[in-house]
Amino acid sequence: MGDLTFYTVTYNVATRSPKQPLEDLLQWNGRTEYQLPDFCLFGFQEIKAQPQNLLLDSIFDDPWTAALRDVLSGYNYVKIRTVKMVGLLLNVFCKRKHVPLLKEMESSETRTGLLGLWGNKGAVSFSFKIYGATICCVNCHFAAHEEYLKHRINDFHTIIESQQFGSSKKTILNHDYVFWFGDLNFRLDHSKLKSAEEIASQVNNVNSSLRNAVTLTNIWVQDELSSVMQKSKAFQGFFEPLPMFPPTYRYIFGSSSYDLKRRPAWTDRILYKTIDPSNEKCILEVLSYKFIESIKLSDHRPVYSETSVQICSEENFNNVDQPVIFQPINTWQLETENEINLQIKEYIPWANDWIGVFNEKYTSLDDYLSYVYLPLETIEREETNNEYRRFDNMTSMCRVKFLPEVFSDGSKRVCLKFSETMVLNPGSYRLIYFSSVNNSVLAVSNPFIATKQTCALNTSHEFGW
Repeated sequence: MGDLTFYTVTYNVATRSPKQPLEDLLQWNGRTEYQLPDFCLFGFQEIKAQPQNLLLDSIFDDPWTAALRDVLSGYNYVKIRTVKMVGLLLNVFCKRKHVPLLKEMESSETRTGLLGLWGNKGAVSFSFKIYGATICCVNCHFAAHEEYLKHRINDFHTIIESQQFGSSKKTILNHDYVFWFGDLNFRLDHSKLKSAEEIASQVNNVNSSLRNAVTLTNIWVQDELSSVMQKSKAFQGFFEPLPMFPPTYRYIFGSSSYDLKRRPAWTDRILYKTIDPSNEKCILEVLSYKFIESIKLSDHRPVYSETSVQICSEENFNNVDQPVIFQPINTWQLETENEINLQIKEYIPWANDWIGVFNEKYTSLDDYLSYVYLPLETIEREETNNEYRRFDNMTSMCRVKFLPEVFSDGSKRVCLKFSETMVLNPGSYRLIYFSSVNNSVLAVSNPFIATKQTCALNTSHEFGW
């Protein structure tokens, strides 16, 4: 079967900035490129959210996103979406080869802090489709403090009931696979009370792995979240492996010792759900679930997991039918109009579909250098000899012509002509075609080199329409 691997990290950073390299967040142990995960999901809580930073963060990457991009670019990953709400931050990356297959990308958010008015608590989510499977990633931060168990349960239900994606209004639970992670803030059961000192002593004074497992299991029976799930009060249908790592909260900043003002607890969690556990076509296998001891910036420890998700048959996995394909771009001359061709099968470009110019080694789908929308006004006309659709009232930036040529697979050739302002500087670039209808990537061009003309050219010619 065709499988995709997902690497998920959740970390409450307690308003700290990434002062140390984030390489330790990637517990990949010298793997080859082939062994690296297909997707990386990073959920941060308590990102610094001062009012003076909100505008800058809406325009530029915040420090955590920028630091992640720096380290992941070296592994050839592309950031496909950042979703931010006050102190909550969700970043989703994928291997470059998967970018042309990203479909129906939508985000959502829910504020649960201060009666739903403030976004210091709540959830940010990202929904997308790939290889026919729908994926939803949810990063959350629930109500704090031991006495607020009911608030945490209510936070879950508020998020589930409020979030919808796209024109189909798909809910979180209506995806094939759901990754739910964050600082869920569930603590240890009051009815089986142990002091902070007792818990810390049991965790710290155990050496052998066998005794460690027994001790952690004895503490784990007090975990509120597992109890809530067993009683179907929240996260019904979700599952989580037993965390065989110490409680991730609350540490002294910069130390491996617990701050005994709070009882240690597993507040930082990663849970999963498949739309139908009995369906053999929806299989999720958890490969690892651990914490990262070496990162001590905050009073929490990061938690990570790696999972394998079954997407489709091996045949479909390797032979995805693309509705739009860029024909090879051999040359691009600066300071003149340039013409490229698309091969389109069972798709008609919509007004407001757009094409972006990216550096060849782009590291984010937000980093387009320029872009152009397809023409806004269209007139469809049937030609008696050569039937094709034609866009009239062309914009100066892009003109489009449907040609009568038909490829062997039934797809048609579409000619696009771009103005001389589309690419301004010499360099190596790619074009990416985005659908305006369902926020999908429809095609990525081959790399091409833009160069200045070596001789004077007559640029006054037009399409022969």
